[in-house]
Amino acid sequence: MVIQKRVILITGGNGFIGSHVAKRLHDQGHYVRVVDLRDDPTFRIYKDTSEFCSEFIEGDLRSIKTCRKLFNKNDVKWVFHFAANMGGVGVINSKNNFVIYQENHLMSLNILQVSMNSDVEKFFYASSACVYPCNKQINLNEDIKLKESDTWNCINKDTKPQESYGAEKLNTEIFISSLKESSTSLENNLKIPQFKIARFHNVYGEGGTWYGGREKAPAALLRKAICANKYTKENTIEIWGSGKQKRSFLYIQDCVDAVIKFMESDLDLTLNIGSEESIRIDELACVAFETIGVSRDKVTLKFDESKPTGVNNRNSDNTLVSEYLKWSPKYTIHEGMKKTSLWIQQELEILHHQYKDDSWNELIQSYLESKVNVLDYNNEIITFGILLPITSRGLTKPEDCLENLSNFAKSLYETSREDIQDKFGETKYQIKIYIGVDKDDTLFHPIKNNPAESILNDHGFTDIKTMEFDYPPGSICEIWIDLTHEAYNDNCDYFVLFGDDVIIETNGWMNKFHEAYRKISIQKKVPRGFGCMTFTDTSFHGFPTFPVIGRVHLDIFNGDVLPRKTFKNQDGDPYIFQTYRRWGCSMMLTDVKIQNVVGGSSDPRYERTHHPNWSFDILNNSVSKVEEWLKTNCKNPIPKLLTLDIIVPSYRVNLKYLEPMINLEKPATMSTTTIIIIDDPNSPNTSILKRLYDKDPFVRIRENKTNLGASLSRNRGLRESNADYVLFFDDDVVPDKNILFECEKIINKHPDACGFIGNTKFPPADKSIYTSALVLSGITHFWGISELWDEDVPWGVTANLLVRRISDKIVYNPIFPKTGGGEDIDFCLKQRNYFVKNIKNGKGFQAAPKVLATHPWWNNGNRDYYRFFKWATGDGALIKLYPDLSYYDIAPNSIELFLGTILIFLITMIFSLFFAIFYNKPIINNYTILTFLSIPLVIVSNIISDMHVHLTKQHYKRIPTINGYRYVLAMAESSIIRMISEFGRLMGLIERNEWKYIGKRFDWFVRRARGTITEECINNLKKFLIWEAGSFRGIELIKLKFE
Repeated sequence: MVIQKRVILITGGNGFIGSHVAKRLHDQGHYVRVVDLRDDPTFRIYKDTSEFCSEFIEGDLRSIKTCRKLFNKNDVKWVFHFAANMGGVGVINSKNNFVIYQENHLMSLNILQVSMNSDVEKFFYASSACVYPCNKQINLNEDIKLKESDTWNCINKDTKPQESYGAEKLNTEIFISSLKESSTSLENNLKIPQFKIARFHNVYGEGGTWYGGREKAPAALLRKAICANKYTKENTIEIWGSGKQKRSFLYIQDCVDAVIKFMESDLDLTLNIGSEESIRIDELACVAFETIGVSRDKVTLKFDESKPTGVNNRNSDNTLVSEYLKWSPKYTIHEGMKKTSLWIQQELEILHHQYKDDSWNELIQSYLESKVNVLDYNNEIITFGILLPITSRGLTKPEDCLENLSNFAKSLYETSREDIQDKFGETKYQIKIYIGVDKDDTLFHPIKNNPAESILNDHGFTDIKTMEFDYPPGSICEIWIDLTHEAYNDNCDYFVLFGDDVIIETNGWMNKFHEAYRKISIQKKVPRGFGCMTFTDTSFHGFPTFPVIGRVHLDIFNGDVLPRKTFKNQDGDPYIFQTYRRWGCSMMLTDVKIQNVVGGSSDPRYERTHHPNWSFDILNNSVSKVEEWLKTNCKNPIPKLLTLDIIVPSYRVNLKYLEPMINLEKPATMSTTTIIIIDDPNSPNTSILKRLYDKDPFVRIRENKTNLGASLSRNRGLRESNADYVLFFDDDVVPDKNILFECEKIINKHPDACGFIGNTKFPPADKSIYTSALVLSGITHFWGISELWDEDVPWGVTANLLVRRISDKIVYNPIFPKTGGGEDIDFCLKQRNYFVKNIKNGKGFQAAPKVLATHPWWNNGNRDYYRFFKWATGDGALIKLYPDLSYYDIAPNSIELFLGTILIFLITMIFSLFFAIFYNKPIINNYTILTFLSIPLVIVSNIISDMHVHLTKQHYKRIPTINGYRYVLAMAESSIIRMISEFGRLMGLIERNEWKYIGKRFDWFVRRARGTITEECINNLKKFLIWEAGSFRGIELIKLKFE
């Protein structure tokens, strides 16, 4: 059968039945739009909303505005209305009558009204067996089956449904019936859908609430049985009532089958959807134990008849549903209970891994009991404290300050009006404003009825306090601290760190922040108000400014929103943001926008004062304080995340390489920010990159005003970073997709290491002589050193280098060339030395061979010798910087010998010319020929020596598929590459006037590899001796010729 695809709205789709129905329809290919109060996966078996719906909308159906938004596109054809405030007898009891009736009826009326104004074809209303008269469900001695018609016996006084929950369901049924009956008299713009009313009889199964007070009998009894047997080794549980009360229970998959069949039919009536298999509650308890292998003779039941029990006897009469839908349940109570038991056992095991022993035992004890839930009206009143430092300093006209404030007040009024309105059943918001002025700012004195208060009064704000301060100019942060204390003492719930020159652009911003904190609280299992939420500043994209802080932050830090005498007017916002980033509880709300009219990315009216190293000790101390508070105040505190920032200096700005770095898959236990420093101010790709990522608070794109080079760009990235670790990439590497997971593993394995040397591979070098020569020359050796070295690795290239952030003193030295060369060695040595000396148990760099990235061959594998020459001009500076890691060679290296022979040849030619002029001797003689031939002989001796090394001692560099003459040519070219590098090193010494260091060498293995210096000296000596032997042989041949 071909299924017609349609748009389907499911209210309460986060809930038990709603999510299962959504999943079935979603799998059939329908566009399923789910709306619920929150995306809460606590009980759902489908943890990600994309698994069971096409679109998930968080919204409160008690608001008609929310309901209208669901039908904006006028595309909904079917509506399933499952949303309700409900539960088992712990909720549906007399204590909750008013709350349940008002909230449920308001939701039903709203969704019905909006549906009738749209082109909805079918409307499914989820009613309940609670609509049936209680007096028909008293007798315990017979099987009472409830027919659909039993609710309409209006002559008999026994029509009272079960509690207000049943009354509301029944009244909504009556209302729907009246809509159908009066359809002919309705206005033309109202369309009556086909109504389908289903009375559910105790549905249970996987994904249903199983703890917390809203669970029904099957889940409650299964939870108690599993906890009693498995975790307390006892088989005794509590039952509410005498245990003789009888019910029928319907397994969730049978329920979904019936719902879909009902909706697909053309029936417009009311049907029971339940099971006719009735069972006593004490019998159901024994079945619960049997699902875990405990026979009923080993079970002890304790009865508490003081607790609510609901009706005595209820069963479904399935005559009509069987007749009309040809449907009957497939699962027996034993089969359904077994499946549900397995799921609850899995859920308990997941929870067990999250709890420590003491808190776990306490949790199990709570699970052995059920509780009565008393619901409250949503009379929540949330107070936002607006902290407003105001100053006329720095303005050409002091009166401009009042104009800025007036614009702010206007935006505050317009954007908060929606939240402040009193609405039934919704959170109510109020604003208190705290003004801070400078003591010597005459514009705002006298304090009483000052111009700032008058402007705010004119815009409808009356709850205002003004305080004066005697701080140095620009001390915004200190004023914020004092204003926050005042607001904290006034019991404000949230604290907004504003300036007087901002304009709020988003309506309903208070509700959005409150909901964001609520959502974080559920997702992260932290107290409400824990974290840091910020506006999106349209004048400074991607930077967390103007935070809205919950009261919890002030509880943690004794009322101080920021550390005192630390920040002046900069860095306070990111300090709070970065503190809670460690728990994944920092968020920039992209849909809540603000504009910083004076300041932001432009020049402010006061001098910006940054704290030089707040992101080290100050941030670490705050993080430790939050961590301790969580341990003290939360039974099961969430673990701290590992923070790691990726820093990429980029001159090329090639999105082919940068986008994969930004979009790397990240572990759930890691928080990552990607920092890209653009070093070409004229790059045409910058605007594209910013358009794609500039609004993401975890992607920072910064531009250098001029080309600064790799070292200074990395330093800027380090200043931007606030993480525990930094991962450096070149802007043309391709990281392995799992590289961040491998970073996390190696960090956890070696927490005391100063950093980790990644493994940077190149494409296979077997396709050209040149790339093979690069490998043979040793140029790529340290790029993959992590495969050859385990502990205390000397250094690694910054193409793929993971380091611990420990001090703002460890930076890249700008004396090295912009394009690189030696700066990575210098950085690694400084990092290692500082860490080992200053950090307890600090260790050097560890090898991380699985932290893998691929680097393309330079210049696409085409010959480019100048690159290596330029690198070497830089790394020669290490000789002077690290005299203890340098040594004098016993023989000249190839380029020293090469230049030396040229010099000797020139001197010989000068003498020959002198003797030719004054003594009539020939210019071309034995000496000129010998010295001339000794020049190419240097190159030949190097090639011979290197070939000997490659063929005997360093066979591991052998390129597998380069054979024959191609391998010989690759070895020869590798010698040329080495000589070019040595030439660059010599020229660097000369350019820096470091003449006395000629003849000195830097030990690339920094004295951590035995024999390397000796081996290098012997190699140079061998080359010299080959050259010398060739030269003497040349002398002998010349003598023979002239004799």
